[in-house]
Amino acid sequence: MLTTETVDKITALHVIASTAIWMCWSVLVVLLYALDLGFTIAELFGLLALTGFSAAGFQLLWFGLGERALQPQFIRVTTSFLLIPALGFIYYFARGDYPFLLLQLLAIGCGLGGAQLYVRRYQHSAGNQTIGWDLAVTASIGGIGIVLAQIGTPLVALWQGPYADSLNVTETSISIGTLLGTVRPEHQLWLGNLGWFTMFVVVSLILIGWRRRPQRLLWHSETATRRHLLRNPHTWIMTLLYVMAFGSFIGFALAFPLILQFLFGFSREWQGGELLRVMSNDYAPQALTYAWLGPLIGVVARPLGGWLADQYGGARVTLVCALALALTSLAASVLTGKAYHSGAPEQYFLLFLLTFFVLFAVSALASSAIYRSASVLFPVHQLPIALRWLAACATAGAGYIPLMWGVQSYTGTPALALVAFAVFYALCALVVALVYLRRHSVYFNP
Repeated sequence: MLTTETVDKITALHVIASTAIWMCWSVLVVLLYALDLGFTIAELFGLLALTGFSAAGFQLLWFGLGERALQPQFIRVTTSFLLIPALGFIYYFARGDYPFLLLQLLAIGCGLGGAQLYVRRYQHSAGNQTIGWDLAVTASIGGIGIVLAQIGTPLVALWQGPYADSLNVTETSISIGTLLGTVRPEHQLWLGNLGWFTMFVVVSLILIGWRRRPQRLLWHSETATRRHLLRNPHTWIMTLLYVMAFGSFIGFALAFPLILQFLFGFSREWQGGELLRVMSNDYAPQALTYAWLGPLIGVVARPLGGWLADQYGGARVTLVCALALALTSLAASVLTGKAYHSGAPEQYFLLFLLTFFVLFAVSALASSAIYRSASVLFPVHQLPIALRWLAACATAGAGYIPLMWGVQSYTGTPALALVAFAVFYALCALVVALVYLRRHSVYFNP
């Protein structure tokens, strides 16, 4: 018998809000570029990589704390620490002061929001038939915060609130997009609003938490559990596969708005394979108008992945997803190369967008299938801490994917990043086939 994973409503709000505060950086870097503050695209990708690696670092720290870091009370206390970067947003953005070192420190601080995984609570016992679905639904809670951040951040920055006169006003040098449409150049932005809004959300959650204190849970002895977990070869195989799946989803979710801005926001003039000049593309589709659709598709697809894994086995679903990721990444690399070397990149926008929608959906399906496999491969008492380890390692995808895009944007070879991902996905498919889908395997199709 396995235990169904559930999250109480208040703690779920903490997870959603914390993830949204972290993921607001995916939009903030695009806004910073639109303000023409002198930051290069590579530097902005670097900020995304920094906040991604910060989230992974906090995840590993919480793994070291053991299962106590999965308690509702722990999640609620650590959410309150996000008041620190909120104050930083208010103080510096209100002054119009944007030193790069400060932005790096704020990015590291917001990484704490990406470390809120989920909370385990025993509610009822269920058979093995629906454990993939249950884990997938719980894991998709944080994904809601990604969608809310990418929809809400530009709207908050554009809002002229009651204290707008006391805040520093900056004007965009290029047009930007929102869910409501295009905002033309020379429109005013109030980035200090992000700090005030973050503070309002965190303080509201703290006040709600005081009124409804979560039940404190009792845990097993943890030192031996972590030691046995790290000595289990399946831990490292599952880690590799989850980096492939969730690492891709969270990395692309964080970098996708800036990827769209980088590829389609510019028109490049080439001659004989040499880049002559780069100009702003007046016909560019707006990155912030469409970017949130990718994570939304992933959030919707994740429970479906759990259901498919319950029906057909986690390994089979993972294998199909790994092969699909490899092929789709190759297709995306071709489109990336064409858009980057085109004077009218907008002609490839729709195909590129649809290709990335497939990447988001398939990586989410694979994430749930791997969780289903983990529920079979690990003992029940090890499962929560095992999932914490998998999530901590895979969250590094929010660091290395923007980092690779930043390096490739600097060298002028962005398509190579996707080719490297395709090779990695193919190797993961080979691992699944050899370890879990051979007929004489000890663990066949977990």
